[in-house]
Amino acid sequence: MKEVQGRTTSKWFAKGIALMLAMSVILSACSGSNTKENGGTATGKGEDEPVTITMMYDDNPSYPFNASWPVLQQFQKLANVKLEIQPTPDADYQNKLNIVLSSGSAPDLVSYVEHPVYMKFAQTGVLLPISDYMDKLPNLKEKLEKYNISEEIDNWTLKDGKLYGLPFMFESAMYNTAPVIRVDLLKKYNLEAPTTMDELYTVLKKLKEADPKSYPVANLNGALGLMNLSGAAWGIGPAYNGFLFNSETNQFEYAYTSENYKQYVSFLSRLMEEGLADPEIFTSSTDQWKQKMATGQSVFTYTWISELGQINADGKKNVSPDFELAPLPPIAGPGGMKGPSAQRINFAYVIPASAANKPNFDRLLEYVNWMYSDEAINLGTWGIEGETFVEKDGKRDFTDAVKESGSIQKALWNVGASNNNFTTVFTYEWFSKVLNNPLVESLTAEANQKNWFPSVAKVPKLTPEDKEEETMRNTTVHDYFMRMQEQFVYGKASVDQDWDNYVKEINDKGVTKLLEIYNNTLK
Repeated sequence: MKEVQGRTTSKWFAKGIALMLAMSVILSACSGSNTKENGGTATGKGEDEPVTITMMYDDNPSYPFNASWPVLQQFQKLANVKLEIQPTPDADYQNKLNIVLSSGSAPDLVSYVEHPVYMKFAQTGVLLPISDYMDKLPNLKEKLEKYNISEEIDNWTLKDGKLYGLPFMFESAMYNTAPVIRVDLLKKYNLEAPTTMDELYTVLKKLKEADPKSYPVANLNGALGLMNLSGAAWGIGPAYNGFLFNSETNQFEYAYTSENYKQYVSFLSRLMEEGLADPEIFTSSTDQWKQKMATGQSVFTYTWISELGQINADGKKNVSPDFELAPLPPIAGPGGMKGPSAQRINFAYVIPASAANKPNFDRLLEYVNWMYSDEAINLGTWGIEGETFVEKDGKRDFTDAVKESGSIQKALWNVGASNNNFTTVFTYEWFSKVLNNPLVESLTAEANQKNWFPSVAKVPKLTPEDKEEETMRNTTVHDYFMRMQEQFVYGKASVDQDWDNYVKEINDKGVTKLLEIYNNTLK
């Protein structure tokens, strides 16, 4: 979802775990369930001939489709289906979805449908109302109840009360993105790890004094990426297109004209003016960011904890044997001690409504139900027993070959596992093994205990007419917001002198009308 808030540069992993890593209260993985009791027999296995299911597939160049993947072969064998895959390049996938879903001849199953496309077609009668068939999808129903994911499901439920997609879910939230700092330098200069934004400024100032040529703060995900990871602490996120739902007033509010947002851009502007932030804070590529962090040019950032292993290894070679970047708890701001959103549904699979008229419809539902079984989830994540994982005393772990391969993720991709086109759920146990960092588990436990995870952004339930108006207005609002954020941060506009004019302009450009639309949906 865009700003619920945006796909970051780690999109492929957030999509199903495929570029680096993304999100996922600690529940045990569904490893030991009896598949018969969990709907595992409801796959058409009793039929002699496999049913053919056509499927639109999001094909990423980093992970190109391979019809020979062992996991894909097992999927088809266990479910007694023949999947006719239609690989579609990832770069243009969402645009192609618009064409395919509008054509009237969409395949039986369409993977990786993002929220805006989903909402557009769900309201037109093009998509099958999944909630009308929940009696035939007991595995999905069981997972929704078990994972307590109703807040997220509500954002995918239309005003008619129906759900038109099959959710791709993380079993639980994980604290796997964090503020990260050079703890060896804190120790060297006798500094405490910052816990508030004011303390962070003080620490950055001292680290700059120790190395005047440095730019202590770096960023890898652009302006929206930085806001995604730190916005909740500032009280300006998670947001839907910049709009927050205030549960106390039961109204939507625009975050980017608030006092909290004013403090946010003032803070960044101060860092920029004093040389405490990288001048390329909004524009650095991933490789440039890694170089800055691993050479000591920058010492603080927000990132995936999984990135730290390689950067620390490079830093020990490039800078000092003592080099150590380490994650911190959330740094508190006006919004409190909050980390990034705990959103656990990133996209949905959809079935065209026309599929209900096809002779294989019941078998299609059986396959979809099987996709949410423990058998399918375990196969789609862990891969092939003996090749990518081993099981002992009911516990799974990756094989030594996978763990020593240099990238657990790539080793799984090689057999077709960890593929969001086939897998519906990523479990906590599996995710923690992929991340392979005990800090993620300990920090996640602390995050749940201390309520670091903010609520997901609430999405207004728009009519088709509202959606059309929103699309027209939001483009203008977003472009102006992004332009003015850059000007405020880089000192081209003064927060003190130009703020009131900014608020008036952005309200006139569409915020006032959008607030009217969104708040009318609550009546």
